[in-house]
Amino acid sequence: MSVISLEEWRKKQERLSTSDSQSKQTTPWDELGATPTEGGDPNSDLELLIAFWIVLDRAARDPFTVKSNFARKGAWYIAVCASRGFITTEADYEVFSNLWMITEEGIEFMENLDERITELM
Repeated sequence: MSVISLEEWRKKQERLSTSDSQSKQTTPWDELGATPTEGGDPNSDLELLIAFWIVLDRAARDPFTVKSNFARKGAWYIAVCASRGFITTEADYEVFSNLWMITEEGIEFMENLDERITELM
């Protein structure tokens, strides 16, 4: 193991901090900010509502695991449903499972989605 003085180390760090990066960025940065999900055309709104309905229906009929392919493919929709309290992994008070299940709020929201989807079709 070699030992260098503090002064040598500081000089080395200064040279590193002023040198150019070894590799240059080749892919452009994405624009920062939230991706809008509303205010678009009615067909995309319908598709969005149907996607939420599918997640809630699946959680009600056949709860799916948190690591399932369904959960991976629908991760954004599942995250929204979970953050709104429409689905949960809580099987009992402070007892959690690895399955996404629908909540009472989720059932109510799904019924409202049924009505809204029917109006748009």
